[in-house]
Amino acid sequence: MKIISDTTESYIQTLKPTIWVGKNGYTDDLITEVRRQLDSRKVIKIKWLQSSDMNNEEITDLARTVSADVIAARGRMVVLGAKNRGRSPSTVPARNAPPKKQSARDKVRFSFLGKK
Repeated sequence: MKIISDTTESYIQTLKPTIWVGKNGYTDDLITEVRRQLDSRKVIKIKWLQSSDMNNEEITDLARTVSADVIAARGRMVVLGAKNRGRSPSTVPARNAPPKKQSARDKVRFSFLGKK
């Protein structure tokens, strides 16, 4: 279990479960749904019902299978976070990168041709 900071812990507490695991337990459909939700949300909360069996090996196996990190695990609740999913940091654009300055030639070309 990795809890990074108090902010992360408060976020986890306010997060609503998006996947409920019933008596069928750990199935291929569960893996598919976890992958789909991790791709769209990056952080998901999974809750096991009282009627289902759950153990730490299943949780770590699920996280390894879907390429996710276990952020928190308490009782019958687990929070998974998506890993980098194979992208290298150099290919991911920086969010606060300053805009690239255009040369005078590029400005003229863009204004006349509409292309960069």
